[in-house]
Amino acid sequence: MVDAILNLVFPQSCVVCSSRILQRRWSVACPDCWAKLEPVPRPFCPQCGMPAPVIEGPCGPCRRGDHAFDFARSLFLFTDPMRAILHHFKYSGRVSLARPLGRQLREHLKEEGFRGCMALPVPLHRARLRERGFNQAELLAQQLGLEVDRSLLRRRKNTPSQTGLSRSQRALNLSAAFEVRRTPPDCVIVVDDVYTTGATLHEIAKTLKRSGTSRVEVLTVARVLRQE
Repeated sequence: MVDAILNLVFPQSCVVCSSRILQRRWSVACPDCWAKLEPVPRPFCPQCGMPAPVIEGPCGPCRRGDHAFDFARSLFLFTDPMRAILHHFKYSGRVSLARPLGRQLREHLKEEGFRGCMALPVPLHRARLRERGFNQAELLAQQLGLEVDRSLLRRRKNTPSQTGLSRSQRALNLSAAFEVRRTPPDCVIVVDDVYTTGATLHEIAKTLKRSGTSRVEVLTVARVLRQE
């Protein structure tokens, strides 16, 4: 009944396919587009969660120490319509998407056996936060039913995009980009919207472990399938 009244007064269209949204619990994407999202397929690396045809133990990047975090999982592959949903979430101010995305992340926490009791959203630099008006990672973390600490991690450098950079260039770009403001918990869950190359998450994990954290887990909505 409530949906019917809202649809009559405030009609809303799907940000992906433009069809009419009749169930407001799905936020600004329709149920059909939500159903088209592709879960990360198994098998995948037990440490970083990168899918591969055959996985026996950690993948190559994890074996060579590219990932300081201990455990990373993502819900979906970063393909359409996931790309469109996250684009509207981050750049069009569709913050209501945090609720359905966060609800699915919360279920994933239970299914994958995360151990952390505190969620740390990947911080934005203050200049980018002023420009956007919100941190999408923080909105997602708030849906997990865990303690969220938004100030423990600080982004010191307004780093440019990592796209197109080599592994060594990414490391240089992110060097000393983050700082920990006080002693962190022994086990934490770092939350973000997309796992792209893993370089940012690696740098955050290194920073946390230098400050005393023993185990860093990573939870993201989407995963880019790209070799690091």
